[in-house]
Amino acid sequence: MDEMELKESLAAAGLLVVEGWGDPGGLIPPFVTGQAPSCPPGGGRTESLLDIEDPLLLEKANAAWYRLSTEAGLFAEVDRRFLVGLTFDEDGPSQWICVELQESWDIMGVGASRVLGSGYCRPEFRMLSLDGSVLSCGTTWESAISTFTVREPGNSQVFRKFAEWVATGEIGHPEDSVAAYRWLEGL
Repeated sequence: MDEMELKESLAAAGLLVVEGWGDPGGLIPPFVTGQAPSCPPGGGRTESLLDIEDPLLLEKANAAWYRLSTEAGLFAEVDRRFLVGLTFDEDGPSQWICVELQESWDIMGVGASRVLGSGYCRPEFRMLSLDGSVLSCGTTWESAISTFTVREPGNSQVFRKFAEWVATGEIGHPEDSVAAYRWLEGL
């Protein structure tokens, strides 16, 4: 996916790419946050599960994402910017892209059918607050979709252990390994 396609896909979901935003070095790497579904409930994780057969799935899923994300502090009403974890090509490194939530948005429908998931109401995304203290995720299970937040991801043993493995260079792109090492060193 090229940069223009990415911007158009995010814009369709109601997310405007913030230009000129630099590398947020020192934050949990997006590749590491792929382990978020393995974080146990409690200890900073709050979740909403919705049955994929629910006739109001789209409305409920979007509302759950917004409620959980604002309550946890992914963004604020006065500053609706946050980071979205993306990989531009299959073999490339993951990276954080700064976006701003627009007045009209659809994360779980149009967004999930494009860059934020595997299909309409099938989310697969990771979003991070600008300060790195809140992770908001969406994932699809066999008969449900989940939206959840993890506060203070640096305190999670799941993320730390996976980051240690990534830092060895045995998994992921070399840039992901460097980012994992840098993140662990900063904890």
